[in-house]
Amino acid sequence: MLGSILSACNTVENTSKEDKFEFLVERFAEFRILKYQVPGFDELSLNQKKLIYYLSQAALCGRDIIYDQNGKYNLMVRHSLENIYQTYTGNKENEEYKAFVVYLKKVWFSNGIHHHYGMDKFVPGFTPAYMDGLIANSDKNGFPLMGGQNLDAFKELLHKVIFDKDYMAKRVNLDPSKDLVASSACNFYLGVDQHEAENFYASMKDTDDTTPISHGLNSRLVKENGILKEEVYKLGGLYGEAIEKIIFWIEKALPYAETEHQQQELNKLIAYYKTGDLETWDEYNVLWVTDTVPLVDYVNGFIEVYGDPLGMKATWESIVNFKNMEATRRTKLISENAQWFEDNSPVAPVFKKKKVKGVTGKVITVAQLAGDCYPATPIGINLPNANWIRKEHGSKSVTIENITYAYDQVMLESGFLDEFAYNEDEKELIKKYGSVTSNLHTDLHEILGHGSGQLLPGVSDDALKNYHSTLEETRADLFALYYIYDQKLVDLGVLPEVDAAK
Repeated sequence: MLGSILSACNTVENTSKEDKFEFLVERFAEFRILKYQVPGFDELSLNQKKLIYYLSQAALCGRDIIYDQNGKYNLMVRHSLENIYQTYTGNKENEEYKAFVVYLKKVWFSNGIHHHYGMDKFVPGFTPAYMDGLIANSDKNGFPLMGGQNLDAFKELLHKVIFDKDYMAKRVNLDPSKDLVASSACNFYLGVDQHEAENFYASMKDTDDTTPISHGLNSRLVKENGILKEEVYKLGGLYGEAIEKIIFWIEKALPYAETEHQQQELNKLIAYYKTGDLETWDEYNVLWVTDTVPLVDYVNGFIEVYGDPLGMKATWESIVNFKNMEATRRTKLISENAQWFEDNSPVAPVFKKKKVKGVTGKVITVAQLAGDCYPATPIGINLPNANWIRKEHGSKSVTIENITYAYDQVMLESGFLDEFAYNEDEKELIKKYGSVTSNLHTDLHEILGHGSGQLLPGVSDDALKNYHSTLEETRADLFALYYIYDQKLVDLGVLPEVDAAK
């Protein structure tokens, strides 16, 4: 099941059987759209609610950034499809129009014309000729024609982008037999091939630097007149208009920061957005990761590099959340025992941290999701990504329990267990422990998996190149699966019994 998440501020406790909360909103193709609840929001103070509101507004301002990062024609396609959806005057009951609507919803769901997991280009269920008819019977002034372009030239480009299966066929291509940059449709490089990009950033690295910045993280690499240069994401730079709005709302949030420390980190984030300076970004991350007191927290910035085939350039994302105090007892116990798990992990001693620092875990209730975290949302997060910050200052790990709760509720009513459970005993075991162990697995993956281990001296964060993201997620998951059967979890009181892990 591929789930998109929409928010609703009902509390779980107040949902009666007579007024049952409907988690499943809609389904189309292989996708399901879910709603989630935000329990505990009513109990927050007015200032905490204002902080969540302003940070949420900042989050919403980054929507167009992720579309453009995923592909240079995504905004053109989305605006064109939305114009048709809103102004088309023809028959909306036939099968081709319904197929058009499904295609539009896929674009909305994946923030572009490629599948958000598989990375393959969507195949529309309607023809180019039908598309021409849609355009002919829609508001001509609503189409995003580029400078000097007439409608015929615009339609020709739109046809190529949507219907040509070989053009921009894959958003992120990790096939090592091909030029990863040239064969990927993502919008992080322009006129540059893989060899040029790798050499450009290799020349910037200092292997003796123990606190290296993440070169290329917040920029697009382009070639102009044979010269390579970076277009930096910042105020006055690339995505400057959206970043200006993000800054505006973060500044609105400043008076409602819960601590002076949180106010300092928000000011540092603003400074980073204004300058695009990656040393400032690292300074912000040190402040953010060491700020563990406030109830309200957030993620905002160019963070994850999964969308870049070279694993260097980050997509924009934001999450606004507050701590689930009762459930955080579980992650606190795991975090406090991180050294035991590190010492007893089945890896060579050279890869183990002698002293685990600053590993914190909490369970959160998410109030807003945006950018690369929406509509398809993560269920856990471990940040920051810079290894030297993680080693020296620690990391924050979260399990997003109101999201996992929504997934669990839909699964229980979907017929999934009847179809795939081996027998009645297995079904009962899943009903009894499925939610508990699923959340625990996420805790172990994020807190201990991503938070464990260390690189060998002199090895850079991007040494694995296009394999880095896949192997890092695999490593974290194997760490979680290795320990989920361990008696230690029962002793800590976070696993009811070892059999629950089955």
